[in-house]
Amino acid sequence: MSDALVKVLRRFEERLTRLESEVEAGAKHWKAVHLHKALAALPDDHITADLHLDALDRAELAREYPEMDADHVPTVEDLRARFVMAAGGML
Repeated sequence: MSDALVKVLRRFEERLTRLESEVEAGAKHWKAVHLHKALAALPDDHITADLHLDALDRAELAREYPEMDADHVPTVEDLRARFVMAAGGML
């Protein structure tokens, strides 16, 4: 087993343990979605699973420190503007 895979497995187990303790305290969590995605990717692609764990970590930080605004949801206008810039005159 590669070192990278072992690292991802340990990260996953740490996040799962933390989630289990929060659920035992009566909380329902959006974190389960990220862990589910990571677990689904894990057998075939541990790099993608690691990316899902990164997304979980970023989301937790954004909730803990809202001033970071790293993962804010863009407005429809933001999406349209970025699409127009990316598509340019291709369409």
